[in-house]
Amino acid sequence: MRKLPHTWFSTGLRPSARMLRRRLGDLFSSPRRRGTLPLLCALLCVGLLGSLVACDGEPAGATPPPEATASIPCEIAEGVEVPGSVLEPAVDYVLGEYDRWSHSTGVYGIVDGQEEMLGEPAAYDACRIQSLDMVYHYDGLEGYALDVYRLDYQLHTTTPEKVVLAGAMELDDAGWLIPTYPGCTYLVFDVGGTEPAFLFSTMINDSAPGGELFTETLRSSLVWAGRQEAAQAAAADFLAGEHPDHEVRLDSLVFHREVSAPPGESCGLYQVGYAVETDGAWTSMPQDAPAGEHVYLLLSFAGDTARGKGLFTSLPDTCSRTAEALAWGVVDLDFALRSLDGSWYGLGGSAGGLTPLLGEPETVEVLEGAVSYQPGDRWERRAWGAFFSLECYVSPEGETSIWKLESSRSDLRTARGISPGTSTREDVLRLYPAASSEPNWDFTGDFLWYGPESGGPGHYLVFYFDGGGTVSRIQLIDYFD
Repeated sequence: MRKLPHTWFSTGLRPSARMLRRRLGDLFSSPRRRGTLPLLCALLCVGLLGSLVACDGEPAGATPPPEATASIPCEIAEGVEVPGSVLEPAVDYVLGEYDRWSHSTGVYGIVDGQEEMLGEPAAYDACRIQSLDMVYHYDGLEGYALDVYRLDYQLHTTTPEKVVLAGAMELDDAGWLIPTYPGCTYLVFDVGGTEPAFLFSTMINDSAPGGELFTETLRSSLVWAGRQEAAQAAAADFLAGEHPDHEVRLDSLVFHREVSAPPGESCGLYQVGYAVETDGAWTSMPQDAPAGEHVYLLLSFAGDTARGKGLFTSLPDTCSRTAEALAWGVVDLDFALRSLDGSWYGLGGSAGGLTPLLGEPETVEVLEGAVSYQPGDRWERRAWGAFFSLECYVSPEGETSIWKLESSRSDLRTARGISPGTSTREDVLRLYPAASSEPNWDFTGDFLWYGPESGGPGHYLVFYFDGGGTVSRIQLIDYFD
């Protein structure tokens, strides 16, 4: 029996009328994704929160939920004398870092083929602002008058033995931790009004305030600050669509970082706080998020238009890969290939972006085993010579979704760095320790497959060796029985 694709566009072979209507409604309305996508890691690596530096000006440090930090003391050192409109965002930032470190070791790696936090988070019981000083003023930067404040802060741990130090992190004998590069955290305020208005925070350790690199970092971040009004409107629309039978209240929307996006659009990841009205009472959402996780909304901007692309929950230090998958429309970065220019092509994604990369394909309609969901749709096989091919579903409007892709091009590689022609069997087993050579589905020849541990329906990444020790081609396929 032909294994038909189980994609975002698919239903079972004999769906009920209700299920089919719901699926088609999802298909041809704006994309809405719920829950947390699988969090993946490109390499067996260590991601240390305190040592990551946003040298491209990505704002960080959103206000944590009040109930998470209401009882936590944040000390203010003597000599810190700033307006309340400056001190309040600084305290919020430090409490956000307290919340982050309280739920994460900052160390992540691949365990049995899946990304997991390594070790246990240290326990923290206090935080303090050591210094907060205005260090630079800009007049007319992208139309803003700006004051830049440098923030130094510490967190106090009661379990110092659990803290993993890296980079410039410091831990003294009393349990006070400097979790980042000292003197490299900045808060930026718009001072064009009657009092400073907080815009964003950033970490920069490769240039000083006023320097060329520092200024360009702020310039990039100001682009996103200028989009805040449009972002709030798009977020409110998206959340209303997620809860069509309830009133929705947008409580906060904080820009987190820019995410790579297809040509013609830019994507921003926002931490969002919102509530839903039910029976006359407001309930903060989501109700079942694991401890330490926040709600994130990916927004896409194209010209003057902004729209939501996906909503999910995640720990702050593991949200970027989920966001990037949403930006490119693929189900999971581990089941996609990346080109040298940073574009992603994979299961569930669009086939349209491949034409600029590879040229016009040879296209034939797939008839055997094809399932139609509405008049005018079809399945197509597109091939670019003998080195790259795919099969995709095509809606009546011409929108495509890839369910099978095969490549032997060395300029396309997996999220963990495997590419045909250069990577070896040992490379695959090192980066995909859960890969198996056991016979499965219709895989034939010399191969290793990575997918569901049970070997059942789901997404698969298959590496073929064609009798040698080097990967000759890579196949991505979505199976359901």
